[in-house]
This record gives sequence, C-alpha cells and structure tokens, in this order.
Amino acid sequence: MARTDFGRRAIAGWLALAVLLALAGAALGVLSSWENVAAQDGRRAVAISVGSEHACAVLDSGEVACWGSNNHGRTDAPAGRFSAVSAGTGHTCGVRETGAVECWEYNSDGQTDAPAGRFSAVSAGGGYSCGLRETGVGECWGNNWAGQTDAPAGRFSAVSAGWAHSCGLRETGAVECWGWNLYGQTDAPAGRFSAVSAGGGHTCGLRETGAVKCWGDHQVGQTDAPAGRFSAVSAGAFHSCGLRETGTVECWGSNSDWRGQYLGQTDAPTGRFSAVGAGGDHTCGLRETGAVECWGGNDFGQTDVPIWLRQPPLGAPATGSGGLLDHSAEMPRAALAAFGAALLSLLALALLRRSRRRS
Repeated sequence: MARTDFGRRAIAGWLALAVLLALAGAALGVLSSWENVAAQDGRRAVAISVGSEHACAVLDSGEVACWGSNNHGRTDAPAGRFSAVSAGTGHTCGVRETGAVECWEYNSDGQTDAPAGRFSAVSAGGGYSCGLRETGVGECWGNNWAGQTDAPAGRFSAVSAGWAHSCGLRETGAVECWGWNLYGQTDAPAGRFSAVSAGGGHTCGLRETGAVKCWGDHQVGQTDAPAGRFSAVSAGAFHSCGLRETGTVECWGSNSDWRGQYLGQTDAPTGRFSAVGAGGDHTCGLRETGAVECWGGNDFGQTDVPIWLRQPPLGAPATGSGGLLDHSAEMPRAALAAFGAALLSLLALALLRRSRRRS
C-alpha cells in the first residue's frame, strides 16, 4: 500500500513538473514573440531626441515613442505621423508631416502653444521652444526671462533651444545665439559651421571641416571637445557627445550627478551609431540598425528604452556582427517546451499502461 502511494505521488510529481516545464517554455515563447512584434512590423527608430529626464524617437511609421519621466505627461505623444521630435526639460514638441508643430503637456509659460503655420524643424528647450519656418525664419515661444525667445530676423538653416539660450545656423554657415549668456554660451566663434547644439550653459558647433568647437560653461569639461572629425554633435546639461565619421560615439564633460555620484552618461558603448543625443544626465544613441540604446542616469527610467526599440528589427544586420539578429536565446525556450511536452507524453503513456494492468 505504501509502495503504491509512493508510486502515485512520484508520478503526480513528475506530471506537475512536466506541466510546469511546458507552460514555462510556452510562456517564454509568447514573451519572445511579444518582444519582436515591433520588429516584425518593421517599426524601428529613424530619429531620436533626448531631454532632461526623458527621451523620444520617431519611428519609421511616423509615430513618436517616448520614455522616462512622465511628469505632466511629457512622454504621452499624440497619435499620428511626425517627421521630427524634440524632447525638452518638461515638455515635448514634434513636427507633423503636414509641417504643423504640435507640443504637449507642461505649459507653465506657453512653451507648448506652438504658432500656426508650416515648419521644417522644432527644438524644445527649458520652458520654451523654437521652430524653423519653411521660409527659413526662426520663431520661438514660451519663457523669455533671458531673451531666449527673441529670435533675430533673417533666414536660418537650423535652430537649437537650450536651457535658457538659443542658437541658429545661418544659411551662410555662421552661428548666431541669443538669450542667457552668463558663461559666454551665446558668444559664438566666427567661421563656418554645419550644425549647432545649445545645451545647459554651453554650446557646441560642428565646423564644416568636421571639427567640433564648444564654448560657454567649462566647469566640468563639457566644452573640451576631442580632436578629430565628427558628423554630428549634441550639447546636454553638463556633458556633450559627438558622432565620429566612423559611426562611433564619443562624449566628454560630467560623468556624474550634482552630488558627484557616478552615472556614466559619457561612457558611450562601443559599436556604430547613426545619431546621438545628450540630455540632462543621460545619453541616447541610434544604432545603424534602428535600435536605440541609452546610458547614464536612470532615476526616471530615461534610459529604459522600450524593449522593442532596443533590438534591431528582424532581418536587419546586428551592429558589429555582419549577420542577422541572433536568435540563439530562443533555443533554450524551444528545448524547454519540447522537453516538457515529451515528458508529458511519456507520463501519459505510463499512466495508461498502469490503468490497463489494474483493470
């Protein structure tokens, strides 16, 4: 009798284990499929923008996805198609495919009250925003305590809004800045540039030669641009990052928070990127595959990129591998499910034979 009870308990135990294994394998398979939904749909990032505590990306579908602090709803991107997005300190702005600018949430100083008309670019700053009309005219709105919304007349090819100062790139290649100038961040050097980025208390520009030149606040080395050629540059609150012509990212300046605690916002990962953005105390890069990777401070989840944006879409070459996306992680899941199913079958066969003998 005891031996019979022991046999029944053993079979019941093995049966429960088999069920758990099969369910675990199936659940992992479902999770894997869910993680790859966006990849299978072809959704990948084509542009990124990094704010003080959040970040956003424009997808190839035209939709905008944001993550990080959602205080005042700054990451609640409206539905519809956009051609560009810009993450500021407490608000976000995007350019619709129609050319209209739409900004959302925190509106303490009118920074989301975008004017009507058609724009080709927009930049969200610290409580204000600037846009570039299709005519080349710069227009800013929102907080103007330091004159940061007083855009000069004339035509620009680009515009950038920082914490309380703004800069524009003239069609001649000259940089012109306005607004808060405590550290000389609006004292743009002479010469020709191909891009400009306004940060917290400093500004960085990309020379037509590919060299990066930064000016303004220098307390933590945020203006110490390394030598060499770059294809893009981004000025954050207290650090800066550049995209090398080789596709690698290099950052300089503060690598910690205001208390001196290490965060790693200048510790760029290896590999090739197509874009980079420096924010408050974090940084994000856009891989050539369309995957997004962020690093640095994460108090508000600003480096927690949605899982479907962290990996390349299916069929896209993985950065640095030259091959397709590695699916080796799916093998243990499949093996687990298969083992559980096989064990279930064997136990069912054993129970059937046992019932026949007893009858």
